[in-house]
Amino acid sequence: MFVRGREVKFNLIGSRPFSPPDLYWFAFSGALIVLSLVVLFTMGINLGIEFKGGYLLKVQLERPADVEEVRGILAAYSDQGLDETIVQTGESDSGPVLNLRMPYIEDSQARKDTIDAVTGEIDARYGIEEVLQEEQVGSEWGREVSTKALIALGVFLVVILIYITLRLEFKMAVTAIIALIHDTLITVGIYSLTGRQVTPVTVIAFLTILGYSLYDTIVVFDRVEENTNLMSRAGKISYADIVNESVNQTLMRSIGTTLTTLLPIITILIFGGDTLKDFAFALFLGVFMGAYSSIFIASPLLAIWKEREPRYAAVREKMEARGAKEAILITSPKAVAVTAGAGKAKEAALPEEKDADAVETAVEERKEKAKPAAKPASKPAAPQAQRKKTTTRGPSGGKKKKKKKKR
Repeated sequence: MFVRGREVKFNLIGSRPFSPPDLYWFAFSGALIVLSLVVLFTMGINLGIEFKGGYLLKVQLERPADVEEVRGILAAYSDQGLDETIVQTGESDSGPVLNLRMPYIEDSQARKDTIDAVTGEIDARYGIEEVLQEEQVGSEWGREVSTKALIALGVFLVVILIYITLRLEFKMAVTAIIALIHDTLITVGIYSLTGRQVTPVTVIAFLTILGYSLYDTIVVFDRVEENTNLMSRAGKISYADIVNESVNQTLMRSIGTTLTTLLPIITILIFGGDTLKDFAFALFLGVFMGAYSSIFIASPLLAIWKEREPRYAAVREKMEARGAKEAILITSPKAVAVTAGAGKAKEAALPEEKDADAVETAVEERKEKAKPAAKPASKPAAPQAQRKKTTTRGPSGGKKKKKKKKR
């Protein structure tokens, strides 16, 4: 990449499989994946009422409600799970608004009595002018939504796999999907570690994460494909070096797009409401992990896989043999002279390996040079006057006189 007109290159892809710096990237990602799996199996995911069922109540109040006071009212019904209720306050054109997202109560009579008691206490403290929204979502509906979401995710992965295979190649498609799973798993694990609730807004954030992760990966892979067509024909550069060059060429672009995307997300994360903060937090994790995986996970995995192909394995062997030969010549100066002398002797002893026409021409030139210069036959010396006469006079009896031009 270029920084203020100067080219800067980093060694981001290891020259050998699972060698530094690839080893560092894989170790860091492996630690995050293990942490995410432990959190998911021990703590689980805090699903919202849209997925596990619940009760939504939105009311307009006479006086603004205090969130902590409302949570205190709901804590008295912890036996029904209302201590996990999401409390949100806001303003509308008509006055203050209170939103309650309560867990689903299976017993219909207990559900009715509990909700009536909660609304009665809220009305007594803040005054309920109007019930704006009241929805009840059963647990069966939530499970159905979750199943359809998983099916949609599977179809999405298959379609992406087919598209990248047709556009680039199969190995790039597989490594892009691996990076995508890597991003999603770590993001879900860290999100679950914070105890935040998963809502439809959070699902939208996760879908956006998938798009950003694939975008960064395809940008890098497209440059790898382009450089492969340009550089690999000579057979003097390994596939890992091509990938490293491609990553360096797109590094500044990846950093720029990632930073410009994260800045507004950080703003929402700091100044937004509770629902927007959950959305921004998931989006922040996903965008960051998408940029990271496209450079440090997908690209090294592609290089390791492609280096196993016979074509690039042969290039790697040639490069290693050439490097070993150069190392020997540098460490042994005498070997340089011996090798050079042997090369000259071989060229003199085997002229037939050269072009036939060039050899024949060289032989003829040597023969011509080897012949002694032939001396002209001696003739009797002619008189000086006669010699002068024969040499100075032409057929017209002398030199021609220049005619004067008439003016």
